[in-house]
Amino acid sequence: MTDSTPTAIAVTLHHRNAAVTAFNKVRAQYELAVLDHVSARIRAAFPDTTHLTFVHYSRSRELDLRGFFTTGPDGTQRQILDATAGTPALDLDELADDLTEALADLNSAAWSAVRPESVGEGQWVLDLPPYDRAGRIAELARAHHPHTILLTVDFTDDPAQILDLAGADIAQSGDPLAETVQALPHRPLWPAETERQIAVLAAQIRALPHLRAQYLLPIDTPEGRKAILALPTPATQNGMS
Repeated sequence: MTDSTPTAIAVTLHHRNAAVTAFNKVRAQYELAVLDHVSARIRAAFPDTTHLTFVHYSRSRELDLRGFFTTGPDGTQRQILDATAGTPALDLDELADDLTEALADLNSAAWSAVRPESVGEGQWVLDLPPYDRAGRIAELARAHHPHTILLTVDFTDDPAQILDLAGADIAQSGDPLAETVQALPHRPLWPAETERQIAVLAAQIRALPHLRAQYLLPIDTPEGRKAILALPTPATQNGMS
């Protein structure tokens, strides 16, 4: 009987850890679902919105919306709405409550979409997630490596790190040409902002079961934190326009 007690403790600890892991996964899924719902409501009223600003109060974990913005092709920003003035198109108090809930946990998956505002203490920017996260990653990656089809992502740290990419092109002979490009300190795959955006969206894909099953293939490593991210096929492939 003396040997059974340590065994029982080990078993219950294992089940407890498994339950915590499962809870955290479901919680992350819920947080991103709230974020997507908020984003869909904003875009229904203001389709061009790319990001919003808000003030977050660390003590109460509540937030106040400040404004909705759009980013043009040249990178310039234009304010669409001053949230402090209100609008009949949206219930801004309800949106703020939803975002407060999504961001209540400082480890919330929804914080992956948030970055500090350069001006104003305590003010943050929330980038509205794209409708198609994998498609947006493909656009970002192919802007620098046009034939990218696979990314190797390391989720050990936050933010995630893109280790390398694999690309494929069709030679004039009709044979596929494979290319692998590794990320190196002196030769990054793309600018830092592109890396940040891809890492954020990859982490969100990993947290959402339907996207994880569709786009991520885990790599058998001791940590189990690496995966292959398969990018959608370009719309122009196989003669499509």
